[in-house]
Amino acid sequence: MRLLIPSALWRRLFSQRRNQRKKAPSARAARTKRTMRKAPLRTRHPVLWKARLGFLLMAVVAVPGWLLFSQQAAELGRDLRGRAINLSANAGFIIHDVLMEGRSETTRAAVLAALSVTYGQPLVTFDPETARERLESISWVKNATIERRLGGTIYVRITERRPMALWQRKGRFVVVDEDGMILARDGLGRFSDLPLIVGDDAPQHAPELLTVMSSGPDLKKRVMAAIRVGRRRWDLQLDAGIRVRLPVENQKQAWETLRKLEQRHEILTRDVVVIDLRLPDMMVMQLSAEAMEKLREHEEEGRDT
Repeated sequence: MRLLIPSALWRRLFSQRRNQRKKAPSARAARTKRTMRKAPLRTRHPVLWKARLGFLLMAVVAVPGWLLFSQQAAELGRDLRGRAINLSANAGFIIHDVLMEGRSETTRAAVLAALSVTYGQPLVTFDPETARERLESISWVKNATIERRLGGTIYVRITERRPMALWQRKGRFVVVDEDGMILARDGLGRFSDLPLIVGDDAPQHAPELLTVMSSGPDLKKRVMAAIRVGRRRWDLQLDAGIRVRLPVENQKQAWETLRKLEQRHEILTRDVVVIDLRLPDMMVMQLSAEAMEKLREHEEEGRDT
């Protein structure tokens, strides 16, 4: 017995089944899609993965090789340098003598210690620039020139610092130059003819003052000490016990005023203890106690008569 299905119903059932097949993928297709989505890098990009692996292997092999080559190259360089030094020494290029010029206060032993040379040393092993830096670290050496000369001679030309003054600071005396560099702390007796400056910042300002005082050398000899006051100005202590107060500015004008007064009136021989030149158009003098007493006695005698 046959089951007869109308053609319209058949087409309807067939079309629904076909649509379901299109909408619902198979379980195998779904599993394949999930597998592809979670696939590792080597599955998705096999060429890139192999390239990275190859680069890593090359690095592992190359780095130790480069280090070994560098070490061998350094050893080869040291060996070649040593051979070159030995050849130059065998050819007679060794240090025979050290010639020094311009040295007065700097001892020869101090210079040789700074150069750090030994007689018979290969000439090419001596570094003039390094030796110059060490030599200029000595307090008395302002600058130096060092040369390697044929015949195995090291030539040294020294320019020494010039002592400017004796600097008294915190009860101690040292010799300083115009840059404030301390040149000597002991054996200062031979520097007794240098001017004495006092004050924390005295070395920095003393060159200007000494230049001003050089215009009157006779008067300058009578200055026993220059005392820095308040980091602003100077007081001059003279041999007669007189203190001269200079202004902050126009020191040269004040010094010329004092020099002319001494030339014309011999003011430094009077009974004066202080000469104040801080005011530009006025000079103030303070008399000694004895002079003040004599002045009072003279005034009283005048009133009695």
